[in-house]
Amino acid sequence: MHNIICKFFGYPKIREDEKDIHIPSGKLTAFLYYILMKKIVSRDEVAGMFWAESTEENAKISLRNALHKIRKTFKSDIILSPNKSILVLNEEINIDIDVKKFEQDPYKNLDLYTEDFLKGFYIKDAIEFDYWCTELNSFYRESFIKNSEKKIKDMFENKNKNIESLISKLLSIDNFNETAYTYLMKFYKINNRYDKVINEYHHLHKLMNEELGINPSKEIENIYNESIKFINRNKNNDKDKVAFEYYSREYEYSIIQKNLDDFQKERAIKSVFVTGESGVGKTILKNHIIEKNNEKFIFYEVFCYKIEERFSFSPWTKIIKLLENDFQKNNIKRPYLWDQLLKNIFFDSVSSIQPSVAIVETKENFNMDLIYSTLSNAFELLSFAKKMIIIFEDIQWADLASINLLIRLILNSNNQVLFFLTESNEMGKNIENIFLPLKDLEKISIVELKRFDRREVEIITKKILGDKITEEGIEEIYKKSKGNAFFLREYIELFKNNEKNQNISSKMYNILDEKFSNLEEQELNILRMISAFYGDVSLDLLLKILDVKAFDILKSINLLSRLNIIEEKKEDTGIILRFTYSAFKDYIYSKLSESSKQILNKEIAKILKIELSNNTKDITIYNKLRYHYKEAKEEIETLKYDVHILNYYLNFNHEIYPNLDDYDLTKQVKLQITNEKVLNWIYEIEKTLLYIKNSKKKEQNIKDIMSIELLFLYCKGRYLVRIGSYSEGVSVINRVIRYSRESQEQNMEIAGYKQMIIYGIQINNSKIMLHNIIKGIKVAKISNKISDMGVFYRLYGVYYLMIGETKSAEALFNKSISIFLALEKIESKNSISIAANYNYIGEIRKSEGRYHDALEYFNSAIDLCKKSEATCLSIFYINAGKTNFLIGNYIEMKKYFLLAEEIVMKFDSYWRVAVLDSFLSLIYFIERDYLSSLQYLKDAISERNIINNSRDIGIIYFVEAIISDKIKNEVDPNSQKIKEFLTENSKSYYYNAIKYLDYVRDQAEIKYLRENFID
Repeated sequence: MHNIICKFFGYPKIREDEKDIHIPSGKLTAFLYYILMKKIVSRDEVAGMFWAESTEENAKISLRNALHKIRKTFKSDIILSPNKSILVLNEEINIDIDVKKFEQDPYKNLDLYTEDFLKGFYIKDAIEFDYWCTELNSFYRESFIKNSEKKIKDMFENKNKNIESLISKLLSIDNFNETAYTYLMKFYKINNRYDKVINEYHHLHKLMNEELGINPSKEIENIYNESIKFINRNKNNDKDKVAFEYYSREYEYSIIQKNLDDFQKERAIKSVFVTGESGVGKTILKNHIIEKNNEKFIFYEVFCYKIEERFSFSPWTKIIKLLENDFQKNNIKRPYLWDQLLKNIFFDSVSSIQPSVAIVETKENFNMDLIYSTLSNAFELLSFAKKMIIIFEDIQWADLASINLLIRLILNSNNQVLFFLTESNEMGKNIENIFLPLKDLEKISIVELKRFDRREVEIITKKILGDKITEEGIEEIYKKSKGNAFFLREYIELFKNNEKNQNISSKMYNILDEKFSNLEEQELNILRMISAFYGDVSLDLLLKILDVKAFDILKSINLLSRLNIIEEKKEDTGIILRFTYSAFKDYIYSKLSESSKQILNKEIAKILKIELSNNTKDITIYNKLRYHYKEAKEEIETLKYDVHILNYYLNFNHEIYPNLDDYDLTKQVKLQITNEKVLNWIYEIEKTLLYIKNSKKKEQNIKDIMSIELLFLYCKGRYLVRIGSYSEGVSVINRVIRYSRESQEQNMEIAGYKQMIIYGIQINNSKIMLHNIIKGIKVAKISNKISDMGVFYRLYGVYYLMIGETKSAEALFNKSISIFLALEKIESKNSISIAANYNYIGEIRKSEGRYHDALEYFNSAIDLCKKSEATCLSIFYINAGKTNFLIGNYIEMKKYFLLAEEIVMKFDSYWRVAVLDSFLSLIYFIERDYLSSLQYLKDAISERNIINNSRDIGIIYFVEAIISDKIKNEVDPNSQKIKEFLTENSKSYYYNAIKYLDYVRDQAEIKYLRENFID
């Protein structure tokens, strides 16, 4: 029975058996959505709803056409017409609708509600449908809000830490929900996240004030006030009434503003030190502070630059110029020694340019006390009307003399001047540590700006982009920006301008140009190399590519790490390096010339090839090699690894017993792939292969191309056999064997023989098996392929099993196990190969009627492969399920067959699906679910026609015989459809089952039939 899954919350989507269903017409789609929700409708009802503007006759024609198109779209008739006036959903089809599940139990299914009902779906000239949608949308939305509030309350009482994610979801649906905000702020408060409480309060206060003209509830106000009290250590503090447009900086803003307020009211004087990585938002915060306090204070602002590091007092020369301008403008008398001392020391008398460090330090009359005293007097004279705030941006670039003077001024500052400093803390200068003693003396407040977290990014993004951004888009922006304010703003702008596929904006490019301009050539070389890599790069691999010793680049690596350009991560395999931001990687790589890209990628591929020779089964290396050869414009090598990757995936997906050792099984990422994707992949490779064969005819390339083509043909032939295209598949595999012999490719020749043996098993032909087993063993012995010998002995055992010689078969299975256990001592253990032998011995025990012994072998096979989720697990589950049926344990039987179905659904495979569906039909029949039973039986018969395996046909007849015999006296109305479908009597099915079942391997099933049916 196939499945239809409908997702109606959010943008609607319908899938049938893992494939998207696309229906073109707007009204056609609306009609389908309507009947899926209603289940039963009258023809007049839908004709009037969707074609009201048409005549009655035309409306009926439109409805008939719509029904025809819908029926053609799906595999089965999804809509039935029991009479001329009614349309109903086909109850035999399993239709799963998220909305209906939510409707049944909203509290338990809150995760199903993602967005509005049928979001973004609209059709013209269907007012009734529009009203219906609006009404349902309101109902589901209110239901979600009501049940979310209840669950949030329960989670809070139970101290469930996952409460934050549910609150975030509720606020994304109802951003004015005060219950959500109340519990969120309570949650933050009990976890001592007072900064978050303040952030949420300001966000909500601004939102409600601007949109609704009201203030938050009394309870929320109280939580906020308690948090403010805690932060201020029970000191009185007026609430900040200023709305800060950049969400989530209110906490930091409130700390700084309190300092300024205390300074103005002469309660305390604490300078401000704002630290954080480049782009995190320090300048925005500083500008906001200036804007909101411009009327209260005089601001003097200077920027420190890296290029000025070698000049003593460079920042102070700029401050002195600003002070001098104000002295002149306001006609204020300068302090004593202002002209004589400061101007002579800080500026060359001729050029008005400050001298270098060496010159300053040789001044005979130089005296720091005099500079300090003179500046203090200047501050006092200029702050007679307003207090003064002096800002140093990027203080990390200031020289040590300037910093020492600054510290002295902060330590001894009068009540008229306050200093505001910003620092980019990734520069590795440790400036913050120099100011820490001032913090202990309560002379300075250190405020650290951190990156925005995931929820803050979501709120900011939605605030700017609204409904234009999806959850996937938000996630992409968050991953790229990592919450850095600058990158966040730029990526949002790219999305806003429909340029999301552009990795770097022009503004990013300019900023990064400046950021990387100060790096030395060695650092840039390291970054160029890292940028060329596919993903992260190990330090060992980087050293190999650069051909240097670790000590030679240690200083550069440490510097790049301190500058927050790269990150280091320790893993089991060693140190891994990556760019902190993807924008850094994209920028550096974009600066490389095309020739440089090709050379770098080619060199990286060479090193990776050496790694691959040590581990030929690591799929991650194959993926990297394909990427690097593609970037290096090496078409043949790119194709080669594309084919290797295809082979690897098919080995896991379409081999009955994949040739993967335990290391592979722990490394690979559940490689399930659908038949549709495989066909498209094969088609693309075939097209590329044909192009290369026609264009790359140089003699040195021919051998490589032939080797690639051979592996590709093997993949194609194997796949065709698996899906039941025997004629074409066998023809291709025979070509593989022939070409392999001619080119002496023994590995491929052996692989070809294995596929022909498996084909023989699939169609139950022992002669084909024996012919290829003998040839395969001969080649494996000559080439000393011990592992392959183990596989061939197992297949030889299957041959003897098929012809009824079970003792010989079991001896060969045990011999195969011995080979793989011996190999375990020198190679990685191959659990799948051992499990396959256990499975076949289990089959022998089942045929002997030793069912409990059989189950032990099947469960041993399952235990060996459970973690891998390989295709063969479905075989083991099916055999265990069949055995449980034979001993009458129907609960265990169902468990195993449902587990088998999970595996088969993942791999989109036809192998033993007919058997699986037959027994699922029998299970649902036993449970009296006759409609499901019938659907599975129909599916089994359609699959039988594809695979054409005599044993599978026998099992279908086996199940039909049992059902047709048991259903004769059934009075349930739903059983009538099965009676109508099974047109022959039970005896006919019985005799056909005996005819097709294997007299050795299916002996237990035959015995069951003979005991329950009288010949």
